[in-house]
Amino acid sequence: MVKISRHIITFCRLIRLPNLLIIMLTQSLIRWSLMSPLLKVNGLSLQMSTSLFVAMMMATILVTAGGYVINDYFDRKIDTVNDPDDVIVGRSISLRHTMIIHLVLTSLGILLGLYVAFRIHFLYLSILYILGSGILWFYSTTYKRQMFIGNLIIAIMTGMIPMLVLLFELPLQYSHYDKILVAGNFSLSYLVIWVSSFSGFAFILTLAREIIKDAEDIKGDTSYGRRTIPAVVGFGISKAIVITLFTLTALLLILIYLLYLPDRLTLIYIIALLVLPLVVAVFLVLKANTAKAFHNISILTKCIMIAGLLYALLANYLIQHLK
Repeated sequence: MVKISRHIITFCRLIRLPNLLIIMLTQSLIRWSLMSPLLKVNGLSLQMSTSLFVAMMMATILVTAGGYVINDYFDRKIDTVNDPDDVIVGRSISLRHTMIIHLVLTSLGILLGLYVAFRIHFLYLSILYILGSGILWFYSTTYKRQMFIGNLIIAIMTGMIPMLVLLFELPLQYSHYDKILVAGNFSLSYLVIWVSSFSGFAFILTLAREIIKDAEDIKGDTSYGRRTIPAVVGFGISKAIVITLFTLTALLLILIYLLYLPDRLTLIYIIALLVLPLVVAVFLVLKANTAKAFHNISILTKCIMIAGLLYALLANYLIQHLK
């Protein structure tokens, strides 16, 4: 029993279970706390069934988990330098079994995405999962070694997680409500704006966090010739880029509040849970010069991202209240 528990824990570490739970939370909040009340305000409702949505979410999780596994497979040598105590591949799990796990997870994710796309009669959407799994493979084998390209890919993939919910729901909305939308002379652009805002927030902060993680792992990256931003241009310019991204995020949040969400609860939320933590993060980046310091900033950035996601709960309340 103890051995089985150990294997389960090892597997959960390999697939980054906490990150997968955040993906589940993200897509659930986008669907039920954001899109559903926004549609109800206009007399519409979600058209994708709950069962198909869960299948779509599981497809996203499986492909992502497969990406984590293959990344660890190709990163095992560098990880022995950066964080030897946390290395799983080649120690707790053999290389052969790691590759099998990747293939099983990725294949199941693609097949599930294909099934959902087929069931909603928009088969072209399955390309998103095929393309995503391919990008994650080439990211681990090639793009991660190229300056900035790898960071950009992960940022885009993270930003796509909320967008997937919209991309699968939107065609169904236009198909089901085509006459109402034409007769009412309005579009669903407001859904695109809301979801895109969450995706943009995730994209910018993920880009910053990836650079921070590269600064944390610079020892292993330089040992194996990886051309990450910190390894090529140094800590100074890397810090400047991260600070710029943090500052841009804070300014955009304030701008969005002033233009679109001028209510007191939103102001309190943005200042207390997003802007002030971003200010703290900027000061920590300025002072950081060790792997541990950059690791702490990475954790803080993830917490800010989760706080930004949880704004969907407040948005749900405000939408219902305004209604």
